[in-house]
Amino acid sequence: MATIRDVAKLAGVGIGTVSRVLSGKGAVSSKTLLKVNQAMEDLNFTPSSSARALVSKKMKTIGIWGTETSGEINRDTLRKIESELKPFEVHLIFADGELNSKQNPNASRESFDSLVNKGCDGIIIWGSDLPPLEILQIENEFPNIVLLNNKIELINDKCFYFDHYQAGYVCGQYLIDKGHSNIACITGWLETDDGNQRHQGFMDAISDNNVNIPEELIFEGDYTYRKGYEGALALLKQDLPFTALFCGNDQSAMSAIAALSSKGINVPNDISVIGYDDMNIATYTSPPLTTVRIPFNRMAISATRRLLNGCYDLDLKVDHDFPVQLIERESVISI
Repeated sequence: MATIRDVAKLAGVGIGTVSRVLSGKGAVSSKTLLKVNQAMEDLNFTPSSSARALVSKKMKTIGIWGTETSGEINRDTLRKIESELKPFEVHLIFADGELNSKQNPNASRESFDSLVNKGCDGIIIWGSDLPPLEILQIENEFPNIVLLNNKIELINDKCFYFDHYQAGYVCGQYLIDKGHSNIACITGWLETDDGNQRHQGFMDAISDNNVNIPEELIFEGDYTYRKGYEGALALLKQDLPFTALFCGNDQSAMSAIAALSSKGINVPNDISVIGYDDMNIATYTSPPLTTVRIPFNRMAISATRRLLNGCYDLDLKVDHDFPVQLIERESVISI
């Protein structure tokens, strides 16, 4: 006798998709519906009592699929997500969204589908290398998703994001307001949406104040301590003095300060440095780091609550307002 798993295999879909077809609950594309129905017909499938139970059962499991789950801030955020799930006895499982797409162009989508096939009731998409159209297709087939640190207008109520463009702009304007006009920059990953947005916001603030940053004073980093250190040294080798340095994250900023110090340059008296993120350690650096606070924990808590509400018919408070907050410490001075 054919099983629900046999139907899923023949149709080329996950068990969760077959379950939604059988229950009539949740969105399934017409193309997928036809494939599942055809598979059931070919297999002469009749749902058994265990299959019907699988359809109606909640697994009490939430998945996280993403490309941004490493690093100090994100580890702390994961603990916050788990603490939100714990009172409801919901478990958390992961799938890597940062697989090698050059070897397998479908790797990212397959890793997401693995969470669906494991029976997750809902999935948090944390960052994403998937294009918006593909995420919209996923949402159509598997509605119980939320997006963390990503924004798609058509499903904005399921998106929990920070205005990285505005935060970058605030950093640039802050340095201008402090009297700096010779400014350098160590970027983050410009291939990512949030990395590009924070950089573009920063550059627009500088440009709006009729200040120009030469290309030689823009070093493309990758958010790592190593690139921050190397970037600061590379900028110093340019025959273009600067009095302020914007870094795409706090890790880059802290290692840049170390690199400047190794060359006898005092922060902030010689060069001011501003970071981005507000890591816990930013308070304790020497000097304490001026930065922008990204409310990852608050974003993640609201995203998790939105998912819990959708999956388990709860009514938890959800927030969508995450304003930019500049944290002034001692690494930037007026000139």
